[in-house]
Amino acid sequence: MFCRLHKGSIGIALAGVIVMMASSPASAASDAVAADLPNFRVGIQAMDNGKQVGDLEFTPYASFGGGCSPWAGDTNTYDPDGVSISLIEAPRGLLGSKDFRVGVQATDNNGSQTGALQWSPWASQGGGVSPYAFDSNGYDPDQFRVCLEVRAMPASISIYDFRLSVKVVDHGSADQGGFRAYTPWATDGGGASPFAVDQNSYDPDGIAVGIDVY
Repeated sequence: MFCRLHKGSIGIALAGVIVMMASSPASAASDAVAADLPNFRVGIQAMDNGKQVGDLEFTPYASFGGGCSPWAGDTNTYDPDGVSISLIEAPRGLLGSKDFRVGVQATDNNGSQTGALQWSPWASQGGGVSPYAFDSNGYDPDQFRVCLEVRAMPASISIYDFRLSVKVVDHGSADQGGFRAYTPWATDGGGASPFAVDQNSYDPDGIAVGIDVY
């Protein structure tokens, strides 16, 4: 069906077509980016005396619903000084429309003094940092583990990139002098953070993990 348009109407119609043509590829590209984040898992590693670096322990991949890593300690499993977190991408496969959060837990004395598991906010909530996790007496834990929880992404939420972080504290949580250590961004390939230490780089009491998203 055809209709007659005035010259001004034709101009408006053409302008609308041009805007649609210009905006549609950008929207499609944004949607593609949001859907193309890699499948991943989370790792944790502990260090003592700047050189006694323990095994890197991993959660299951997000595509399998996540879960908790084995406990990670330094080489003698006693009072580590620093902790690193890793964002490890799968060799293939995409995350898809999945929401996620990360958690952390501390234990001492061969697992007999295990504290509460503490979770970050969900990525769909803008990410953020977990409360500090301590062992049951809040003093010099020997081991840590990380956890990954996955759910369906809420409608209308898109995540374009993310990275993970870790921070440790001492004297309960009074010593805030340590720095927060970050992994590389997911779109940069992920990887390990530097080792996070407290103000004197010696025997922290607590640990927090976080997610940065945009």
